[in-house]
Amino acid sequence: MRQAFRSILPKLLALVLCVGLLLPVPVSAADLYFTSVNDRLLPLTSDTMPLWSGGLLYVPYNVFSREVSGVDLDISTSYSRESGTVTFYRTRQILVFDLKAGNSRDDITGEIYYAKAIIRNGKPYVPLNMVCNFFGLARSYTAIDQGYLVRIKNDSVVLSDADFIDAAGELIERRVREYNQSLNPSTDTSTSPVTPDPTPTPEPETPSESTTDKRTYLAFRCHSADQLTSILDTLDDQGVFGMFFLTPQALEESGLLVQRILGTGHSIGLLAEGTDLEYTRYLLEQGNQLLQLTAHTRTTVAYVPSAHRSALEEEGWVCWSETKVLSPSDSVGANTFASSTVRSLARYSGSVYLTMDADENTARVLYSLLRQLESNHFILTTPLETRL
Repeated sequence: MRQAFRSILPKLLALVLCVGLLLPVPVSAADLYFTSVNDRLLPLTSDTMPLWSGGLLYVPYNVFSREVSGVDLDISTSYSRESGTVTFYRTRQILVFDLKAGNSRDDITGEIYYAKAIIRNGKPYVPLNMVCNFFGLARSYTAIDQGYLVRIKNDSVVLSDADFIDAAGELIERRVREYNQSLNPSTDTSTSPVTPDPTPTPEPETPSESTTDKRTYLAFRCHSADQLTSILDTLDDQGVFGMFFLTPQALEESGLLVQRILGTGHSIGLLAEGTDLEYTRYLLEQGNQLLQLTAHTRTTVAYVPSAHRSALEEEGWVCWSETKVLSPSDSVGANTFASSTVRSLARYSGSVYLTMDADENTARVLYSLLRQLESNHFILTTPLETRL
């Protein structure tokens, strides 16, 4: 009898596993990613839902087309299985993702980019940042009660993100119901569930300062590009995104690294530390001109002297204001520096904004700092313009 049981046990386990795989998985809010193009919320389906891969946010390639989104972004899309290419084009602009080569290129100039398309469920997905930057589109990524909202926008957009989320609240809820129903269409909703006897709910404990999650934004001042590769390697290895403030000189010297920064999901701002307001304005304009030439994009995020901040913010600039500048010395060990930093940040409430110089010492301590921040409940968050 025991021998017979042993012989059928593997089959029973396999059967249980197969049944488990067939059961619909409940969808939590954290799993849902909604997509809107301008002021239109797209259906919540596999044809429109974004996904994360390698620390980058990807979207189905055809959400940029009018046929899928119902919104004209003045971009046409095509996918060739034979050549393994995904193409985006408008007048005088052509962006091609080469699935075989694992890169992308400006088909007009021949310039090669790090950003690549991926295949999921037989469909090409493309990095949101790269396509938006190339064609001058705005994008935003916002946490909402039902999950996350990704918006792709051009100049025709009417509603701000906050107004759109408020206006689309009921539609978002309906999209969730439709999506859950599509995952489990045979669910019989007529049967009332059995409600267990209520049990006393303990009073929630107030979390201590040391165990409260804090959103943390990390920026690097780049006067040169010498250590950028090392810093980017560490960030990408840990799946962390940063803001890179570059001087015009650094932008001019590091075209490929600028493309890597944007293509791998990081953000770029301008480092302009003029001796007076007019010179700071000049540096900002020079930086944006170089950014336009290098990556076909511009930015409104800047690191400027505090005395110039108010005037520039009135002109539309988003000026970085740090909680703390971190400056590791040559003599301090990486773990010692990281521990000291975490202790010094414990007294701050709310979001934390950290600035480091993109130099050799930062490259040396960065890995230890990221690990200790994460283990002490500092949630390293992508520093988008809408969050600064």
